[in-house]
Amino acid sequence: MDNETTVNQPNKSKFSFLKIVFAIAIIAAVFFVLNNSFNFLPNPTGNISLTETQNNSFTGNSPLLRQTYFQEAFKPKREGYKLFEQASKNLNITLETTPAYFGLQSEQDIFADLPAVPDDFSEIAYLLANGQYFGIGQLEEEYYLQPEFYPNFKEQALQYWAKPNADYWGVTGYGTYPAEQWDILYLNGRKEFTAVVFLHTGWNVQTWQGLKLVPNAEAVKNFDLTITPNVILLGPTFPKFDPSWAQKIIIKGKLKPNTRPGNYTIGINMGLPPVENKAEWQIRYKNLYFDAASGIGPSGNQIQLNLQVKEKE
Repeated sequence: MDNETTVNQPNKSKFSFLKIVFAIAIIAAVFFVLNNSFNFLPNPTGNISLTETQNNSFTGNSPLLRQTYFQEAFKPKREGYKLFEQASKNLNITLETTPAYFGLQSEQDIFADLPAVPDDFSEIAYLLANGQYFGIGQLEEEYYLQPEFYPNFKEQALQYWAKPNADYWGVTGYGTYPAEQWDILYLNGRKEFTAVVFLHTGWNVQTWQGLKLVPNAEAVKNFDLTITPNVILLGPTFPKFDPSWAQKIIIKGKLKPNTRPGNYTIGINMGLPPVENKAEWQIRYKNLYFDAASGIGPSGNQIQLNLQVKEKE
C-alpha cells in the first residue's frame, strides 16, 4: 500500500507488453498473489496494475526468459515516455518551446538529478510491489529515488507532464511505501523489531515540505521506539525530481517490560517540525516552503505497523 495525499492550489502567476497467450496462466498468477500472505513484511500494494505486472505469459522454465520478463516489468523507459511531445499537443505549442514551459532544457532534465538505475531494479521493484521482497532494509538511494519504484508512478504521475494544467500547482503532498507492515514478537524470545518505510513527496508538488514523524499513544505506551530520521525535509517532484524527494525511514522498537500479549497498532503520522528547523527552511526556500502537516492527511495512519505479541514462540 502506498498512502499518498496531495493538495493543489490555483496558480496565480499498454504498457503494453506481450499479448496474453494463455488466460489460465494469468488466472493462476493472480490467484497466487491474492492467496499468499507474507510475515515486518510489506503489504502488497493496492495500486499496482495487473496489466503491468501479471499480463505476461512465458512458457517453459527458462531462467533467461523469466529474468527478461522481470527486468521489463518495472523498468524505467524514460526515452519512451515522450512527455513533452504529448504536452506540446495538449498545450497547443511547438515541441521546441515545450521545455521552456516547464523551465527545463529537455525532458531528460526531469530525472537528471537522480542516481543511475541499477541493473536489477525492475526485479526488486516487482518483488516489493507483490510483498515478496524481504531485504527492504538493504535498498539504498539508487532504488527508492527512482519514481518508477512506486507502483502508481506511471498510472498517476506522468499525466502532470503530459497534460499540464497551468491553473493549478501542487502545494503539499506525501506518501509512504509500503505503508502497512506486520510482525510477531515474543515475551520469551525476540522482543525487538525493525521496519523500513520509504517516505516520498506526492506527484506534482513544487515545494519543500518540513515534518516530524510522530507515533501514536499506544505505540509510546507499549514500545521503546526510535525513528531515523524523524525530522525531515522533502524536496519537490515537479517540474523535476529533487534528490531529497524520497527518504528511507528506519523504525526500531522494543517491548516495554509491562507490555502484555495481544495485538498492537503502531501508527506514525506527520507532525509539525521543530521551530528552529522550520525557521531555517523558511529562510532558505521562502514562499516555496510549507509544513507537510498543514495539508490534508490520510483517513488512517500514514505508517501503520501491526504487531502481534505472544507469550511463547
